[in-house]
Amino acid sequence: MRPKNLDESCIAILGVGSGGHAFAASAKEKGFHIKIWNRSKQTIDAIRKNKGISVNGLMEGHFPVDMATTSIKDAIKDSQLLMIVTPANAHKEIAQKIAPYLDKDQIVVLNPGRTGGALEVSKTIKNNNGPFKPKVAETQSLLFVARSPKPASVDIIGIKRKLPVAAFPAYYIEEIMPLLKDLNHAFWEAETVLNTSFDNIGAIFHPGPLLLNVARCENPKITYRHYIDGITPTVASFLEKMDEERVNVANAYGVTAITLRNWLNVVYGSEGADLHETIKNTKEYHSVLAPSTLKVRYIFEDVPTGLVPISDLGTAAGILTPHIDIIINLANCMLNTDYRKTGRTIESMGLANIPSYLLKEYIMLGDDFYIDIRMREGVLEE
Repeated sequence: MRPKNLDESCIAILGVGSGGHAFAASAKEKGFHIKIWNRSKQTIDAIRKNKGISVNGLMEGHFPVDMATTSIKDAIKDSQLLMIVTPANAHKEIAQKIAPYLDKDQIVVLNPGRTGGALEVSKTIKNNNGPFKPKVAETQSLLFVARSPKPASVDIIGIKRKLPVAAFPAYYIEEIMPLLKDLNHAFWEAETVLNTSFDNIGAIFHPGPLLLNVARCENPKITYRHYIDGITPTVASFLEKMDEERVNVANAYGVTAITLRNWLNVVYGSEGADLHETIKNTKEYHSVLAPSTLKVRYIFEDVPTGLVPISDLGTAAGILTPHIDIIINLANCMLNTDYRKTGRTIESMGLANIPSYLLKEYIMLGDDFYIDIRMREGVLEE
């Protein structure tokens, strides 16, 4: 079926890990012309050799791609929709690479943005492309639960029933949503990127359980499931404390964040008397194995681009985040890395000069905020 709103040869998938494989195959099934980019020549060569992507699970079949390249310039040329499907800690680097080639009609979508992704990417593009005002959107999480056992192959385990997406500035969403709806009906409009950022569920679900199971994780004789085996009643109770802090920080900025339990119900239809039981009743998690090392995106993505910005925004708003900070500090100590130094901060997101009480207005207006604020002389200095 030919897409309604997009011309042919218009979707670029930037990054072909598990999510990128799944997006490329799913979009091809719907009739889109697909170009994919990856920095790894080995991955691109495998997809070329396979003449596309082989899919098992909730989708079955072989799906050809129209271009597989290590040239990001070639991948984004003539592509109206740029789907960035890389770990969030690579967003800034990708933004620097694509900035010189973007035009005003192209739309960048982060899958997902984690916390503050659209803000950081927008700032980075502007820093590398003069006065250009990019159209950047972010999803709240990844659409697919997928695993890629080898390049050019992917197992799709789950597809979310409902996935929020927001744009920065917020008014761009009216242009972006019809395009995303053509890709998948699960995309739905969130109010602002503050909503998608504070609803970064992965920041709570990923690093905490992995770090609290570190002995089991690093034991080569043990294979266990991240959610079902790794989140015991005690771990679930700790996660609920982290979750409460995340919700409290969101509230300080006028955002009502969804709780972990409610999110599981909305996305997967899961129910339970408490978080532990709700996770156990999430069938999509039953086959998700835990990593066998700490050197994975559950740490190097979710700590610096998830927990660190939540903590930093909490500090700015005077909200304590002691349980979130415990996990950040554990990650710093175990990985010998200062994620507070390398992660997303108010500064890197372009929010250093925005008072907390004006943040939501800035998110709505983008650069037009400064035009508006000049009409209220002295507000920023107060």
